Amino acid sequence: MEGEHSVLATMAPTIPGFAAKEMSLLDYSIFCALMLVSTLIGVYFAFFAKQKQNNTAEYLMGGKNMAIFPITMSLIASYISGVSMLGVPAEIYTYGTQYAAVLISEALVCFVTAFVFMPVFYKLQLYSSFEYLLLRYDSSVRLLLSVLYCIMTLTYTPLIIYTPALAFSQVSGASLNVIAPITCAICIFYTSLGGLRAVVWTDTLQSFSMIAGVLVVTILGTFDVGGIGVVMERAANSDRLEFFNLDPNPLVRHTFWTVTIGNFFMWLAHLAANQAILQRCLALPTIAKAKRALVSLAIGTLIFAALSIYCGLVIYAKYHDCDPVHTQVIRKVDQILPFTVMDVANIPGFPGLFIAGVFSAALSSMSTNLNALSGVILQDFIKPCLRGRQMSEKTASNTMKMIVVIAGTFCTAMVFVVDQLGAIIQVSMRDNLRRHYITHSHAGGGI
Repeated sequence: MEGEHSVLATMAPTIPGFAAKEMSLLDYSIFCALMLVSTLIGVYFAFFAKQKQNNTAEYLMGGKNMAIFPITMSLIASYISGVSMLGVPAEIYTYGTQYAAVLISEALVCFVTAFVFMPVFYKLQLYSSFEYLLLRYDSSVRLLLSVLYCIMTLTYTPLIIYTPALAFSQVSGASLNVIAPITCAICIFYTSLGGLRAVVWTDTLQSFSMIAGVLVVTILGTFDVGGIGVVMERAANSDRLEFFNLDPNPLVRHTFWTVTIGNFFMWLAHLAANQAILQRCLALPTIAKAKRALVSLAIGTLIFAALSIYCGLVIYAKYHDCDPVHTQVIRKVDQILPFTVMDVANIPGFPGLFIAGVFSAALSSMSTNLNALSGVILQDFIKPCLRGRQMSEKTASNTMKMIVVIAGTFCTAMVFVVDQLGAIIQVSMRDNLRRHYITHSHAGGGI
């Protein structure tokens, strides 16, 4: 992507009715404002808040007395990764709505986690979810799964970073080599300084930006094509409205069985035994609030997933007779949503809002992963090596901050490898499938 001129400058001759647009000063101002506020949140919790980030309980679990609203919004923000924002509409645009069956499995997983798994983990109050394996089995099982978790986190996080860099490059023509390091530097800064409190409150702020970005482009796109009826008619005419493909063939890309059953177990492992999810639920003062947060997560994910799926149909309705990928106006189908944003951007500041939303999704997921990873490495690798010697709380806090910096730097370097891979959703699903096997020992061994 480096050295590539903005595709926006050459769109007009290719797409009928398209007027080339560029991001304005207002767009860049909105984007920069969100990045600045995220940074200031980290500075506040590091230096000005009453609760200093100088002990394990505070850094990893926010002192275990956080409010339910920011925790719920943080859980939703982590679900709305940049992969979801760009990948789901692209998936629906290309292959149709069978993927929408994922709504069933994701809602079920949230309820199963809330009422089956969470009571067990909340009672144990473990800093690392892999400590459960030590209690249930032995140290070798714990070590093996902890190592695999770290590897998967370090390989998946670069994909999260790459996603907003791809979108920003699409709408501005800026180089990926510049965008990715800047994104990572901001995230590493506030995550290392502010701990879980900074992660949760930046997630809360960023979640509104994510939802607004997709909501506005969906509304504008719907009006642009002539209304909801036109959207559904064009989707139906091309056989893209598919919900109950009961084909038992596992080689078919999406069927009702693979999407619901397959995603149920994949998301069960991702949610019920995920270090980052459990960490935030344990930051709440009571088990009742932890359950409410997970039920609220189910509602939030259903709303956003449904919005993203409809957004994919809107994009198809707009370009049903002139595919930007086929005409090589855009390089990858994952660029179709930012391309649409620039096409329908008739509201000042909207492209900036959208890009801020995509970056927010990435910052949210990356900061969550780095914070969780620092806790796992400290609890499962460093402390066992001390062989009974005590580590002071200040030393533990500083160690986790250093882990965040090192892991974040590694992920920044790895993002350039991601650019050579295939479509975002496919890469993400392959990596999530591997994650399922890594965390399956938590969920599959019984509670």
